[in-house]
Amino acid sequence: MLVWQKCIIFADKMNRNHSSRHVSILLLLLWLLTPHLASAYTDHRNAKVDSAEQVLSSGRTLTDRERMSCYYTIVRGTLGKDTKKHDLYAHKMLDLSYKIDAKNMRENALNHLGLQYYGQEDFEPAERYFLWAIAVTDSMRGDSRYSEQDIDDNYSQLYGALGNLYNLQDKALIAIEYYQKALPIFEKNGWLESQTILHHNVAELWLAMGNYAKAEQEYLKAIATGTKSGDSLMMALPRKGLVKIYLDQDNYTQALLTAGQAYDYYHAHRDDEHGDYAEVLASLTKIHLMDGHKNLTAARAYCAEALALDTDVLMFEVHADVQAAAAMLAIEEGRWQEALGHALSSVHQNDSDATYSDVGCYELLAHIYMQLGQKDEAARYIKKMRVMMECFATEHYQSGLSQMEVLYQTKEKEAEIEQLKRERQWYLWGGILTALVLLLAAVSFALYIHSQRLKRKTDLVLAKLEGEQAERVRIARDLHDRLGGLLTAIKLHTPAEAPTVPLIDEAVSEMRNVSHHLLPDSLSRYGLEVALRDFCSTMKNVKFAFSGTTQHIAYEETLYCIVHELVNNAVKSSQADHILVSLIAAPDYTAVNVSDDGIGLQSTDDHQGMGMSNLRERVAAIGGRLDVSSAPGRGTEINIELKNEKQ
Repeated sequence: MLVWQKCIIFADKMNRNHSSRHVSILLLLLWLLTPHLASAYTDHRNAKVDSAEQVLSSGRTLTDRERMSCYYTIVRGTLGKDTKKHDLYAHKMLDLSYKIDAKNMRENALNHLGLQYYGQEDFEPAERYFLWAIAVTDSMRGDSRYSEQDIDDNYSQLYGALGNLYNLQDKALIAIEYYQKALPIFEKNGWLESQTILHHNVAELWLAMGNYAKAEQEYLKAIATGTKSGDSLMMALPRKGLVKIYLDQDNYTQALLTAGQAYDYYHAHRDDEHGDYAEVLASLTKIHLMDGHKNLTAARAYCAEALALDTDVLMFEVHADVQAAAAMLAIEEGRWQEALGHALSSVHQNDSDATYSDVGCYELLAHIYMQLGQKDEAARYIKKMRVMMECFATEHYQSGLSQMEVLYQTKEKEAEIEQLKRERQWYLWGGILTALVLLLAAVSFALYIHSQRLKRKTDLVLAKLEGEQAERVRIARDLHDRLGGLLTAIKLHTPAEAPTVPLIDEAVSEMRNVSHHLLPDSLSRYGLEVALRDFCSTMKNVKFAFSGTTQHIAYEETLYCIVHELVNNAVKSSQADHILVSLIAAPDYTAVNVSDDGIGLQSTDDHQGMGMSNLRERVAAIGGRLDVSSAPGRGTEINIELKNEKQ
């Protein structure tokens, strides 16, 4: 497969969370998770609200239960319609629930408040009310007034609502966490439709993050449960995602089989499923352009039908998919001007609206402009592609770290809650113990909690380090394989005497340097000494010194990344004339020293700031220690010491 073909197939999987079809599936899941809302949204809900308000204003004495019933009817009937009245009676309902100790009605009030804010896309208060409702549901356990079914219903509604809420905020990891909490409840109660939609939504999230293995696993589960429930739509919808995975993996035989199964459903429902049908037709067009399955007659037929469906009512992502497929067909047939028109239609016209889905189309446009001899335009789209890839990599990495931090804090809170429950029981039975036993137990418990927190914190830092290193490897590979190959292709199509040839050579050299220094190959082959020596040799005013025996040591990748960051910071900020990196490799320890003769750290805040704190955490996570010595005008010296472990 050509590079630009593979990029087009990959790019149409990105940013799927924002499509109107995907949002409709999320709302469908929310609907299934809140069955008590269904009766509220009928032609009679206004009459029910009016009737309840008349009862409240009738002047007759009402019991607390009767008053609560009226409040609940009004809250249900005004959800999504009358915000002011809804919130007024939801809070009345909440206040009364405390008076009469009605936990389930308290959960209902909080859930409805969360749904009201969710519908307004005001996510922060929605999250607060949903989490509050979960805490209330937790307190219902062990209360004989509430059945297991009552508690399951509450949890399933709330977990699903939170999953949707985080999904719409592009917090995929947290969304998956809450979807997975709802799954055991669905399975226990045999709710096949909810299971199917949940598996599909989770698959879409893994696909958007580029985790094909987990996405395929969830899509197949969605098909299996959809088959059990007899839901023909949910047997076809996951297959659309599977087709894109198989295309990207060059598994065209499986892609064609799966696309054919999806086509059978969408062709039969083409009047109702325009967007999904157009997506399937675009995929079939691409499959029939691939080596081993090339069938231009079939590709033309599928493409023509997809273009006929490509009207203003389709969302942009589907429109772009169809136009990209049409451009690929035109390229295959040598219709370059027509291919250009389709390719230009497949990208956002305003750069401010561009998403990662535009990357593949930028590469397609660069390929077309090269063939048309418009090298300036080709170079412009190559630059756009590079900028978008860098932005996406940074945002994806930062978002992943942020979500990992949230999940870590959530797990920590859950662990603390469970620990508090255990403490309560322990104190109940421990009242007969002597003061000495209580004291010893308390000390032991405190030490245990402290050690567990330290362990969780270390595990989180190590996970961050692994994620950082994996991201460096991925970015380096993408720069070398994709951008490097494209630049080489441009040079091959450029006359040797052209004035742009030196610029292309310079771009290739710079790209290779950046790719190499993200995580150099010499690090795994020859060890930390050679990698640091190579890195320092490329930096102005940076010298390297080594003492000891050349050997592989533990955590070489982490130490390299830390030194890389320290040197770059010194080059950018220290105003130093000389920077020295020293490595000591002793049999039982490794020491790294980075010193400069620059302006030094200007305040104690610089010594203890977020950047230095993060570095200390990373060093501590691998069992080392970081010390900083600096003063204004006297330079900076940073020393890292690590005990060696046997490889």
